[in-house]
Amino acid sequence: MKRRFLIAAPTFNEWELGSYLAAMLRDDGYPFDVLSYWTYPSKRAASEALIEAVDRFSPDVVLALRLTKILPEAIRELRARGVRTFFWYVDCDDPEPPAWIRPLVREVDAFAVTARGMLPKYQALGGAPVHWLVEGVYLPAHPRRKPGSIRVPSLYQSDIAFVGNLYYPSRDKDLAIERQLLLKKIQSRHSLIVWGPQGDPLARQKWGANYPVIEWPAYHEELVKICNGAKIVLGVNRINTVDRYFSNRTFLTLASGGFHLTRYVPGLEEMFTNHKHLVWFRTHEECLELIAHYLPKTAARRKIARAGQDWTRARYGMKRQYRRLLEIVKEHCGKSPEESSDESNAESNDEGNDQGNDEGNREGPRRRLHRE
Repeated sequence: MKRRFLIAAPTFNEWELGSYLAAMLRDDGYPFDVLSYWTYPSKRAASEALIEAVDRFSPDVVLALRLTKILPEAIRELRARGVRTFFWYVDCDDPEPPAWIRPLVREVDAFAVTARGMLPKYQALGGAPVHWLVEGVYLPAHPRRKPGSIRVPSLYQSDIAFVGNLYYPSRDKDLAIERQLLLKKIQSRHSLIVWGPQGDPLARQKWGANYPVIEWPAYHEELVKICNGAKIVLGVNRINTVDRYFSNRTFLTLASGGFHLTRYVPGLEEMFTNHKHLVWFRTHEECLELIAHYLPKTAARRKIARAGQDWTRARYGMKRQYRRLLEIVKEHCGKSPEESSDESNAESNDEGNDQGNDEGNREGPRRRLHRE
């Protein structure tokens, strides 16, 4: 019999990693269930719900995402029940591991981060083996549209588009307003649309006149329209100093056909080629100069956007990351002979054809949410 999985995540919105994992497990025929723990009123309640979900479904492995509301002793209790835990942490808000995550890393059976530069720091905590695993893009939800080949409504058209929050909550005041400062400079020179619901309820008040935000969710086919309607899609990260950690919007924008101008982070050149797949900047002044350079160059933008789209969809489709996840689970969480044979066959069939398999099934995940 195949391994049984429980996916534990804060929420399971259709644009979130937990839902994508559910879809891929279903496609591969794995029995799975999900637990959405964010609605529970406390860490204690969320942790008890996790244990109850394990007792009901009897998974072999818990695929844990973020775990901000789960206590370390709950993970310890899972192990006592013979259940292994794989923890995939896709955020990085600081160049040091946050205090809440440190005891969890010591309890889980395997741990993966999207920030390559954080590996030594998490390894130094002891406990679980640490892997680098980027999130990538779930291709079935982001249909391929060749840049410059489709018409989009005028609503989606602008010189510059940015998808995300104007204000990022941070203890570093300079970081918290960096996006506003850059976007204000851009808006004074070019047409700008910022897409997506804003996390700060006072965003409109803080910004003042000419509020540039269209506050509806910008994901999947809507994101494809945005990326094909804007001449330049801007990228801004939470933190710019950690090796190969950047916003996952980079993968999403490139796969969706956008010309991406994004903030440089160390090691970005190990994954993309500047002025071939995307374009990066290091300062606000350089960003403005690159915008002025590329805006009138339609052919050059489309050439880069097409190369970035091909590169990303071939190398950073989420199915490839999912296959790596299964390898890590087998390595650290045990495997059965039957499952080993099944997975080996599936991986050999994927060799060199990750893009085609990623794009083949557009059906969303079926899931059950355990809620008390």
